Amino acid sequence: MRFKVIVTKVEVAEVWVRAASEEAAAKKVQEELKTSWAYTGHWERKATEIEVIESDPEPLGRTPQTLEPSGPMLLKLKDAAAELGISYGTLHALMKEGGIEYTKVGASKYISRASLAAFIEANTQR
Repeated sequence: MRFKVIVTKVEVAEVWVRAASEEAAAKKVQEELKTSWAYTGHWERKATEIEVIESDPEPLGRTPQTLEPSGPMLLKLKDAAAELGISYGTLHALMKEGGIEYTKVGASKYISRASLAAFIEANTQR
């Protein structure tokens, strides 16, 4: 099952800021926090709240979908993994051990729809 969870963290940091006024100091800190590299002193966690708001009975892991015969002949690894219903890492391991054929174009690797179908057929247990 999957669960939708809301996590709320309250953290507090105390910093000294050089500015002409309180408003300018607040604006300076606010602008700093908008950047992805923001560092505003030492943060201390004050509270954490976790609330489960919804559940989905979908089984864990990805469910493979029917491979469409139409579309591009070569799929990017991410797309091929999604078609098989497995993770990118699992697909990469299969390629490395020779479990599935792939095509190399320049430095990029692709998997053909025919290779996906052959892999499924070869690994289907009856």
